[in-house]
Amino acid sequence: MRFPIIFLAATMAGGLLSSQAWAGEPIGLVKSTQGAATAIREGKSTPLKAGDDLFKNDQIVTDAKGALGLVLRDDTTLSLGPNSKLVLDDFIFDPAADKMGMSLKMARGTFSVLTGQIAKLAPERTNLRTPVATIGIRGTRFLVEAEGGDNE
Repeated sequence: MRFPIIFLAATMAGGLLSSQAWAGEPIGLVKSTQGAATAIREGKSTPLKAGDDLFKNDQIVTDAKGALGLVLRDDTTLSLGPNSKLVLDDFIFDPAADKMGMSLKMARGTFSVLTGQIAKLAPERTNLRTPVATIGIRGTRFLVEAEGGDNE
């Protein structure tokens, strides 16, 4: 009788480890929320609250009354307004190994951005896209309003 219980426990632990392995290392966190906001990971929608981790490939969405404050590991600060969608395409921050880069897609909505260390140390590796343009960053703060379609 011990074998099935041990096997079940090991299987459950393995499942937990594999889901954490998928998620990888957090690239940032939710600093503040207002209204409803969700993260879409592997096709699953999860409500966001202050303190939640953010991961590479997350799609962050706010509703009609939603707003979010996000901080990435390199101190990039983003604010999302209502009806916004941000995709965290790629993020790596290991300045000691000269491995850093950030790629974000501002699919729709209103965004305020204060760039962090990646934009200061390696501006050529910072890529922010909207439905109609790519923004070249040289270490600054800016506001973007992007009108994307439903499929963005």
